[in-house]
Amino acid sequence: MRCTLLVNAISINIAFPSIIRYIFLFAAPCSLLPAPCSLQPRNLDITQLRNTIMNSEKGKLRAKLSIVVGIITVVFAAGTFFLTRSDLSILSTSTVPGLALIKTMAKQSLPYEVALSNNKPTLIEFYADWCNTCQSMAPILNKVHQQYGESVNWVMLNVDDTQWAKPIEKYRVTGVPQFTFIDSNQKETEILVGKIPETIITKVLQNLLS
Repeated sequence: MRCTLLVNAISINIAFPSIIRYIFLFAAPCSLLPAPCSLQPRNLDITQLRNTIMNSEKGKLRAKLSIVVGIITVVFAAGTFFLTRSDLSILSTSTVPGLALIKTMAKQSLPYEVALSNNKPTLIEFYADWCNTCQSMAPILNKVHQQYGESVNWVMLNVDDTQWAKPIEKYRVTGVPQFTFIDSNQKETEILVGKIPETIITKVLQNLLS
């Protein structure tokens, strides 16, 4: 009998709180209960989603273009720097001596009027002080002049000097240096323009003297 009462008491103590809890849940206001999750999907804004993706792609494209422009700018600046250094190096090593040699050769050359009246073949060089090709060829021409100076008239006319306007027009000078070869009868035989190898100039002079 005593054991039966004890078991009943334990059952009541265990069951009673559960009963109270269920009564409280059912009696509690709706605000205290957790809100149910919605099972319906939200409507997606397709236009907004597309714009977001496009803006993201545009941002990536701008970043890539900025990198490419930066690389091109650096390469261009580096190329300009090295080319400028190369030009300055040429000027410092060869231009100044070449210009000095041109001026010396021009002073030693035969006057134009004398060359046309002494019945000898003539080589007329049309040049300019600012012409880098003229300056770089000065040593070669000086060497050739020393070899053929006794047999050929060597004339140098500066195209920037207005007194040579008629010869410039007569021999159709379009660039410098221009080498005009004239035989002993004052007949034009050959015209060479630009940087000419020594072998070609020598060959033309030999033909002129033959």
